[in-house]
Amino acid sequence: MTCRVLLLTALALCRAFNLDTENPMTFQENARGFGQSVVQFEGSRIVVGAPQEIKADNQTGGLYQCEINTRKCEPIHFQVPLEAVNMSLGLSLATAINPSQLLACGPTVHQTCKENTYVNGFCFLFGSNLLQQPQRFPEALRECPQQESDIAFLIDGSGSINENDFRKMKDFVSTVMDQFKKSKTLFSLMQYSNDFQTHFTFNYFKTNPNPRFLVNQIRQLHGTTYTATGIRKVVRELFQSANGARENAVKILVVITDGEKYQDPLNYEDVIPEADRKGVIRYVIGVGGAFNNDRSREELNTIASKPARDHVFRVNNFEALKTIQNQLQEKIFAIEGTQTGSTSSFEHEMSQEGFSAAITSNGPLLGSVGSFDWAGGAFLHRSKNEITFINTTRVDSDMNDAYLGYASAVILRNRVQSLVLGAPRYQHIGLVAMFRQNAGAWETNTIIKGNQIGSYFGASLCSVDMDGDGNTNLVLIGAPHFYEQTRGGQVSVCPLPKGQRARWRCEAVLHGEQGHPWGRFGAALTVLGDVNGDKLTDVAIGAPGEQENRGAIYIFHGISVFGISSSHSQRITGSQLSPQLQYFGQSLSGGQDLTMDGLADLAVGAQGHILLLRSQPVLRVVVTMEFTPKEVARDVFECHEQVVTSKAAGEVRVCLLVRKSTRDRLNDGEIQSIITYDLALDPGRPRSRAIFVETKNSTRRQTQTFGLRQKCETLKLSLPVCVEDSVSPIALRLNYTLVGMPSSSFGNLRPVLAVDAQRLFTALFPFEKNCGDDNICQDDLSLTFSFMNLDTLVVGDPQDFIVTLTVRNEGEDSYGTQVTFYHPSGLFFRKVSAAQNQHSQRYWRLSCDSGSSTEGPVALKSTSCIINHPIFPGNSEVTFNVTFNVEPDAFLGNQLLLKANVTSENNMPRTNKTEFQLQLPVKYAVVTVVTSTEVSTKYLNFTASEKTSHVIQHQYQFNNLGQRSLPINVTFWVPVQLNHVTVWDHLEVIFSQNVSSACHTDKRLPTHSDFQAVLKKTPVVNCSIAVCQIIQCEIPFFGIQEDFNVVLKGNLSFDWYIKVYGILRLCGAQM
Repeated sequence: MTCRVLLLTALALCRAFNLDTENPMTFQENARGFGQSVVQFEGSRIVVGAPQEIKADNQTGGLYQCEINTRKCEPIHFQVPLEAVNMSLGLSLATAINPSQLLACGPTVHQTCKENTYVNGFCFLFGSNLLQQPQRFPEALRECPQQESDIAFLIDGSGSINENDFRKMKDFVSTVMDQFKKSKTLFSLMQYSNDFQTHFTFNYFKTNPNPRFLVNQIRQLHGTTYTATGIRKVVRELFQSANGARENAVKILVVITDGEKYQDPLNYEDVIPEADRKGVIRYVIGVGGAFNNDRSREELNTIASKPARDHVFRVNNFEALKTIQNQLQEKIFAIEGTQTGSTSSFEHEMSQEGFSAAITSNGPLLGSVGSFDWAGGAFLHRSKNEITFINTTRVDSDMNDAYLGYASAVILRNRVQSLVLGAPRYQHIGLVAMFRQNAGAWETNTIIKGNQIGSYFGASLCSVDMDGDGNTNLVLIGAPHFYEQTRGGQVSVCPLPKGQRARWRCEAVLHGEQGHPWGRFGAALTVLGDVNGDKLTDVAIGAPGEQENRGAIYIFHGISVFGISSSHSQRITGSQLSPQLQYFGQSLSGGQDLTMDGLADLAVGAQGHILLLRSQPVLRVVVTMEFTPKEVARDVFECHEQVVTSKAAGEVRVCLLVRKSTRDRLNDGEIQSIITYDLALDPGRPRSRAIFVETKNSTRRQTQTFGLRQKCETLKLSLPVCVEDSVSPIALRLNYTLVGMPSSSFGNLRPVLAVDAQRLFTALFPFEKNCGDDNICQDDLSLTFSFMNLDTLVVGDPQDFIVTLTVRNEGEDSYGTQVTFYHPSGLFFRKVSAAQNQHSQRYWRLSCDSGSSTEGPVALKSTSCIINHPIFPGNSEVTFNVTFNVEPDAFLGNQLLLKANVTSENNMPRTNKTEFQLQLPVKYAVVTVVTSTEVSTKYLNFTASEKTSHVIQHQYQFNNLGQRSLPINVTFWVPVQLNHVTVWDHLEVIFSQNVSSACHTDKRLPTHSDFQAVLKKTPVVNCSIAVCQIIQCEIPFFGIQEDFNVVLKGNLSFDWYIKVYGILRLCGAQM
């Protein structure tokens, strides 16, 4: 749980939920391994295991009883059986209630059987009186295993052995046979040379097990050495069930010879593979100097089983056979404890019974991790004589080295008991198996497998009854070596399957904090009980490897019948309690009240220490805030102009009541806490609409001491200024911190605020509405607008385009009133202002904003204006001007259509009064300037008798000074004939190179036939009296701020002047 509160009291509160870390009880003993296991026991006692403590020679382990009242630990003395050699007593502990029982186990009892040492275990079941001698399980160690062995001797009776040496060989054989008197060993013997004789079979030996008698009767055959043939005959004849050979017995052949085979029709490659296939283990004894060369020594190696160094004996003479008889015996004994092709000699010899322990309604359940080649399992002791071994299957090769029984737990559903065993080394990923009794036999019901190699999934188990109804709801499965880059260990939350055939799944995974890759989170698990008062069971998890093995524990709360919160409510580190602690959290035990305060306590094991952490009373705070009157009156908050009012708005009664969530033995008067609470009006607003009269501010802080009774105070409120927003209620926020006071009657135990307690409360003080008796506001909106006497919109005219809008509300208050204009995209909103002829004294608030374009064949933009947000009062009217900018190059067509509608959050239906539209003609400003340049012909000098023509030209410059590109036509009217006499001819129009143009010509007759009369009035030759040539040139694109030149060029003649008297003025070309 992360705390970032600066207050020291709040910091302590967050750190200490919900176990008290200020006053832990510490028990310490100078005993090796003290704290490796711990259980809470009846009354106010803690039982602690110290499995590494050396009590005496061949005696390891001890139990300690720690009393809460005296805060001292005393060893638990009882008579330990002599055969319990180095058993590590206290390595595993378990308890049960109703009746109170303690089960303490030592799973490393060393049992010596001949040359082998086996590891078993003892467990001791105590009643409530720990001074009485406990029951022992098992009652005695199992007898040393006696492996069935069938040993056949094949002795050399060839002529190369003299009579005295043959007798010595017989003495050796009978002596070796005597060494196996008390074992389950049968013997047979065959003598060979080039002839063969069976002197006794296994069947015969069974009826007459007297080695001396059987061997002394043997007489030497003499002859050559058929060793290979002899081996085949032993394999095919003696090791047969008809001659007493046993199916599951170890088959051993001892060959004694004084030399290499000779004249044998068979080779060793003909017989040795057959012996191997039938599992015959072969020892060979070579006697004499015949085996001093390499070839003969290689023959011995060929006869013997591999490796030859363990199965070949060489002696110089038959007298020396005495020196190897013990070695041969040891070699054969060593076979016990090895695995043959059909069976495993390790059944329960290495069981380590009691590695884990649980108490069932049928008796003690003892985990047996070493059974069957460490496949594992568990023993259920119903009575001294009724013992059931439980495992997945005795011949499941997949379970080799699985360590089933490493952890054990008991679950109960509907009064039916099931068992859960962990196998953390199953196929290196781990497995947990659930067993259910069916027709008296325990069968595997369902399993869950781990998913990471080496994680040790199933190393710890904890069955949890989440709601205290006596039924197990889920099982916690620890994988303390699960590795992630920043944290180590995890715990799976696995609700029990709901049906007989339902698959068992783990719904969630719990983790420790980041930064501890070797933390071993999940090494210890325990039920803590309901420590936060929500009637759901909480759990504790140990992580003894965190902080470089100083260790830590985590508290997780239950959140449902089948779930536990994925976030821990508290993390307690060993260094937080004492700098000397190591491996804090290596063992855990909870769920009982040892301090007699009615609250659950947690015992935590560390190296050499046990710490008892007490859970604290959990408090919750109930807050009520009531306003009088229930609404802010309209005459208080309504203003016709923005002035300071400081009107009284009402008062609020604030009450706090502290309640206790947990059930405990503390009297109500002993629960005391200090609460500091802060009140804030309109929190989050830059300017609060209300203040406390007492503080003349919008905030207030109060600190009081509370018991379990309600405390109240009444505070007056006022409105310092006119309220603009009277739709949103005034919010009053209360947040608080609580610090529990220590209770002297219960060891300074402090109450604590629930970790999920509501710490922030908000009450609302609404404003009175003008909505009639039904309290439903029905507005009646309408709007109209005009263009302020504008009859035409000229695009390109710099003047603003102003729309005067009038909105009326002839109904009740309107909320969120908004006018929306729809206009072409060439118009842009610039500003909004109240109309100058506004007669209302009311203060109006207007705001407009341009929106996005609408979709459709004609793209329109929208501009929305909010009126008097948030309320447009009933029976009111507002007129305002909306100013638009018109883009100088906008194209609006010939008519501008402007639409508008008025809406509100009252959601009244639209009418024809809520929509309005007007059209306005549109023209476009053109600013084009034409000037005659200096190079134009201004005048000509000529004589009356001159009959020649002159070339003249007129040059004009065109400038587009407007904000719009446009096409233009340039037209010249040129008088070319007067009274049938040529005036101008050879006309030519020349444009600048950058202008694209197309020209065509036409002729126009004069409108007056009496040209002389016209000339007398106005001495100008123009197209009214002369024939004119019209030259019209089209220029498709004349860009903004562009210019071009055009030249009109032609020949001017004066032959026509003699027909006219007086001074005439010639008019040139017209455009």
